[in-house]
Amino acid sequence: MAKVSVFGLGKVGHTLAACLGASGHNVVCYDVNPRLVAAINDRSLVSCEAGVDERIAGLGPDRLRATTGAVEAIRESDATFIIVPTPSNMLGGFSLRYVLDACRTIGDAIRQKKTPHAVSLVSTVLPGSSDRFIVPVLEQASGRRIGEGLHYCYNPAFIALGEVVRGFERPDYVLIGECEPDGGELIAAIHLMMVRNQATIVRMKAVEAEITKIASNTHETMRVAFANMLLSLCNEMPNADVDRITGALAHRIGKRFFKGAMPYGGPCWPRDNRALAVLVEALGGTSALLRAVDDSNAEHGAYVFRNLLNLSKPGDTVGIIGLAYKPGTPVIEKSYSVELARWLAAEGRSVIGWDPLAMDETRLVLSDTIAYASSAEQVLTQSDISVVAMPSPELSAVDWSAAGDRLVVDCWRCVPQAAQLKLKHYRALGHGEDAALGPWIAERMGNRFDVLCN
Repeated sequence: MAKVSVFGLGKVGHTLAACLGASGHNVVCYDVNPRLVAAINDRSLVSCEAGVDERIAGLGPDRLRATTGAVEAIRESDATFIIVPTPSNMLGGFSLRYVLDACRTIGDAIRQKKTPHAVSLVSTVLPGSSDRFIVPVLEQASGRRIGEGLHYCYNPAFIALGEVVRGFERPDYVLIGECEPDGGELIAAIHLMMVRNQATIVRMKAVEAEITKIASNTHETMRVAFANMLLSLCNEMPNADVDRITGALAHRIGKRFFKGAMPYGGPCWPRDNRALAVLVEALGGTSALLRAVDDSNAEHGAYVFRNLLNLSKPGDTVGIIGLAYKPGTPVIEKSYSVELARWLAAEGRSVIGWDPLAMDETRLVLSDTIAYASSAEQVLTQSDISVVAMPSPELSAVDWSAAGDRLVVDCWRCVPQAAQLKLKHYRALGHGEDAALGPWIAERMGNRFDVLCN
């Protein structure tokens, strides 16, 4: 058991605090927002992350509490996890202003105690940030040197919104970028109590961990972009099923993030991919692959949009089922569904949308650009074409017969098989229509295909 403090009570911060407390650690949280602090202390916090409320409710004040006093939080802990925003800046990098403010606050508080203290940064940063900025600020504010009463690790989380508890308690692996072994040992021991699987602890230098974190997200975007390219090919080629192809390839290269569907979005992947490109360019390296993935994602979004325009006409109502950037979260940041709604409306289509979690957030952004349904069935009933834009678990309970004679376009091939058979007009994006392939090629490509095969 360790005495731990968590600086930052956002979605990820309060989830980490709950998981640490539930694993047996004594946790004190710090935040500048007194309402968040009070919500932790009186157990009135309502989290959008599954499993958090139950964990917090089961913890006594000796196991989990919050304060607006940084000195108090540091005095009553031996290790601090920093989880504050690192917003993208105008150049495409990540601003450290909140991280450095937290480090100064923590360092000042460490200066007032006599025992050693470890600081672990969870927020995503550009490679080199720890050595160039964060460690110097901590050392100056605390009056200590790394390894001399002060430890520092870069310890990023590999989580997805809506599944943050799983990311902390059942991670693929735990990454610790340490400045010296003692700090790494302490942070590793804290994680080992929290994880509930056999996750490997990977320890390396801080800069290596910074590169690993951002490279992980960038690699995942490449897989999504490649799978989406295959979707467009299969969608145009008769008799081709993208799921059978990616399923076969997955035996060799793995299934994770390898499913042709919608463009990727969200608060991490797009900005991390671009930020790594900016950094590589600033160092004089080649970023063509990174830029190409970003361009490919945008191109795939245009491809899906063109398909929907071809299936509809001005004045038609297009329904969108799923507005968040992914299932299990209300977050709509960089959500393709939201952009799709804007584009369709601009092209003279009426749009009605529904999402199990993101309705309020979408209203704030789209206002009266679209209409808002109270259920998926209402979308099916009131639309000429309904687009299944997100593979939500809630789709299994939808009454798909509400579509009647109307077309349902399934971008994820996630409508239950039994429901597909009952739909009169169902189009699975990524499944080529049945046709005699030889004549189709001759009609579609003429001699161009023959030349390609010579």
